[in-house]
Amino acid sequence: MSSTAWHDPAAPDPFSVWHGVHARLARLLRQPGEPTFPAELDAACEVVLQAVDATPEASLFEVIHGEEIAGYAVAHSLQTAFVAALAAQRLGWSLRERQVLVRAALTMNIAMLDLQDALVRQATPPTLKQRQEIDHHPERGRALLKAAGVTDAEVLHTVAHHHVTLGGHALPADRSGISPLACLVHYADVYLAKLSPRATRAAIAVNVAARELQSSAGGSANPYVGAIVQAVGIYPPGTFVKLRNGDTAVVLRRGQAADTPLVSSLLREDGTPYLMTQSTDTTGPDHKVVAALPRGQVMLRLNRRHLFDQA
Repeated sequence: MSSTAWHDPAAPDPFSVWHGVHARLARLLRQPGEPTFPAELDAACEVVLQAVDATPEASLFEVIHGEEIAGYAVAHSLQTAFVAALAAQRLGWSLRERQVLVRAALTMNIAMLDLQDALVRQATPPTLKQRQEIDHHPERGRALLKAAGVTDAEVLHTVAHHHVTLGGHALPADRSGISPLACLVHYADVYLAKLSPRATRAAIAVNVAARELQSSAGGSANPYVGAIVQAVGIYPPGTFVKLRNGDTAVVLRRGQAADTPLVSSLLREDGTPYLMTQSTDTTGPDHKVVAALPRGQVMLRLNRRHLFDQA
């Protein structure tokens, strides 16, 4: 695998960039024995951090709505890295901390990629063997990365400890032995997992996922969850929403207020599509957002570049 720059300046839009990064990250994570692995991981990290700074709205759209080009496991790692970096920026973390955070999030599940893809399709609980693989994947991931030439002790530590609490529950009272980096990766991981469907359940709407996480993770006492929810918003780009007039729309950009995003109306109240999508201001009473819709409930393929060109 070449260690050339991952970000192509000639790429026509951020959606093309994300598509390329997703495909290339899939190859990278499945080939940790390649000698260029550490350099490639650094390059992937830089693309994520550039997206946080330069194209946060379009990148969030891809995180919430984008296709799983190379399977769930890789998409989830990339999504977690972006959301964690967005939250870290809001927390005022240093560039060094954000670099460690992103590298760890991208590789947190390197030891169980195939299992993770299988589990989202599996209608039965994990077997004992699968449970053991789940339980040991953080430490196995650390060992894989170390063998691949990753020498950053903080990255290795964060991967090994990225499951801070069971299922995203509240932090323990004594946090002296807990890494803040691992905490932010952990809660971003749990939050984003709620947005994707499983064989055993449907996807959860974005605002519902945020509310569930806040409730289980200690509410305002958990600074990591607060930063994630505030950075993403209750109606982030890529979210399908229902408007008061009955339209189904997709959020393009966050608005001045959390509940007034800029949207593009897609379907009328009776389910018929608009011939041409149209940007809609949700500050007016008739177009107020009344509900977020779970991913997968609206079966439409969107031309994301066209939508953003209109916004």
